[in-house]
Amino acid sequence: MTKGLEPFPSKNAWKRYLDYIMYGVGLFAPVVLIPQILQIYTTQDASGISLTTWALFVVVNILWAFYGAVHKDKHIFFANILMMVANLIVVIGILLY
Repeated sequence: MTKGLEPFPSKNAWKRYLDYIMYGVGLFAPVVLIPQILQIYTTQDASGISLTTWALFVVVNILWAFYGAVHKDKHIFFANILMMVANLIVVIGILLY
């Protein structure tokens, strides 16, 4: 059933290093949304920001988190939960302002 899949963690040092970098990326990704969140909430203005786009980001993150849960991949799961929360904060700001 796992034919063709690589073992995790990889036996290859470079791929293992890449895995660790991606863990950091998964945790850092929501941080890049902070400027957008601050702009919306400090100016109390969300004009020019698409509700549809940000709501779809939330949906995509829910699906990826579900995928991570089904495959018992905590890194995919938690990274997408964090992204979903950050995107949801943007969506709430758009709805408020």
